[in-house]
Amino acid sequence: MNYEKAFFFTAGVIAGVGAACFVRSEKGRKTAVAIASKGLELKERVAGMAERLKETVDDVMAEAKYINEQKTNES
Repeated sequence: MNYEKAFFFTAGVIAGVGAACFVRSEKGRKTAVAIASKGLELKERVAGMAERLKETVDDVMAEAKYINEQKTNES
């Protein structure tokens, strides 16, 4: 088990150094910027979807409350 932790730590260090070297190159920097741009675009889309979902749930809850009030008033 101890060797496994050491392996993952070493692999993480190697991946980090490799990523740092990659981003320092011109092509790597352009790639990193493109990936970050797509990530921000995805974040905005997900936020929009979440807002629409929240509005839909709010509408459903308002309709349910209205129906319950109508049933209460009829009794």
